[in-house]
Amino acid sequence: MTEYKLFAQRVGLVGIVNIIVSLRGLILLPILTKTLGTELYGVWTQILVTISLLLPIGLLNLNTAMIRFFAGEKDKNKIKRDFYAVFTLITLFSVLLASIFFAFSEPLAIAFFGGSGSITFVRLLSLIIILTTVDILYIEFFRAFQQMKKYAGLSILQQILEIIFISYAVLSGYSLFGALLSLIVVRAFLLLLGFLFIRSQIGLGMPSLNVSVLKPYLRFGLPLLPAGIAYWVINLSDRYVIGYFLGMTSVGIYSAAYNIGSVLSIFMTPIGLNLFPTISNLYENNRMQELKTHLKYSLKFYLLFAIPSFFGLVVLSKSLLATLTTSEFLSAYLVVPIVALGVILFNCRAVFLNIMMLLKRTKVIGLTYGIVALFNLVLNIILVPKIGIIGAAISTFLTFFACTMILGILSYKELPFEIDIKFILKSFIASVPMAIVVWKIDPYGAVDILVSVGIAVLIYFGVLVLLRGFTKEEYGFLGNMLRFQQ
Repeated sequence: MTEYKLFAQRVGLVGIVNIIVSLRGLILLPILTKTLGTELYGVWTQILVTISLLLPIGLLNLNTAMIRFFAGEKDKNKIKRDFYAVFTLITLFSVLLASIFFAFSEPLAIAFFGGSGSITFVRLLSLIIILTTVDILYIEFFRAFQQMKKYAGLSILQQILEIIFISYAVLSGYSLFGALLSLIVVRAFLLLLGFLFIRSQIGLGMPSLNVSVLKPYLRFGLPLLPAGIAYWVINLSDRYVIGYFLGMTSVGIYSAAYNIGSVLSIFMTPIGLNLFPTISNLYENNRMQELKTHLKYSLKFYLLFAIPSFFGLVVLSKSLLATLTTSEFLSAYLVVPIVALGVILFNCRAVFLNIMMLLKRTKVIGLTYGIVALFNLVLNIILVPKIGIIGAAISTFLTFFACTMILGILSYKELPFEIDIKFILKSFIASVPMAIVVWKIDPYGAVDILVSVGIAVLIYFGVLVLLRGFTKEEYGFLGNMLRFQQ
């Protein structure tokens, strides 16, 4: 059980990071929506969406290749040579990408960011692209070697500093310009800090574009590039479609509700970040039964928290929007449960996706994402003009469902593992009385909502225990997830 315990501890450690990330969203959401208003908040959202689009392009998915090829690698000289080759290529490519974006800042601002008044914001975005791309590479280096304390430390530091700087800038009257400048300052600082950590670990290497070194990384990463762009289309292109047909105000309203619905990702992210490097190492050492156990527990423990959280969001959607935003955002309350249900399915896809990447089926991943992305884009173009932001939410749900089913079927044929259907049914049953109690309480305001969540947790886990949702071994495994020493 040593490997399982270590995995659980790492998941718990990254879980802390994701709690901080979610708190960042919950803290900044009322500050930004109530200070910037719907239109500027829409621009802020569009900028974050654009960063998400350009990141996989700037990284060329070499960060994922690095995790796959560094698994089990002991040769320090090879690690140093390979890392600095990847670093050089990614840095140069991200600078090129940002330069193109800067050169076309005016037409981009007019077309996608609400008008010529956003040109300065788009130019600041160019610098953020470079800093964020290299920051991600540094942080992924620690993930590749499962050094989760460093990974978590840098991630938490970033979130805390960005909360402080952005909040101060916006509340001091510097508006969206101040928020973007805050991102630049914090991410530049993290760039320096990450570099110092890596230099102390593997030493300082010379910049290199050695083709023979980069070839296997590019062969693995480049087929995932269309998948990365398609992932963006699946997950975020609805903001652009809404912006085109309905304007920045609707983008802001939809994004606030979407962000609340997508909070369920907090439960999969720590599992997903640890799962790929862990199963890569197990696969390389031919420990297939342990690998399958990791897959089983990863899916089960995600659903343990995600299913009741979905029921909670269904009954709390209006209260959360009223508490965290202004009255202008309340019209989007139906978006929350629709998106949340889709997010549950899409996060399950992460387990199946890791199997496909493990087996180096990157071309299949790219093709699947491409098909589903086209489906999503067509749905959005059809539904958004007719039924507004609810159409975008429905499109998101149907797309997430299709993507999960396709990858689930393909990966299960390659590497089947146990899925605990009985537990899933018990989790649904335990969530029903919990949701009814919260609905009867009908909380309003942050304090009432937190009290209701506490009551809901007690009811859900109480019923689940009565239904015998866990074995004795799983109680022990869950206990280890609460211990964060590595």
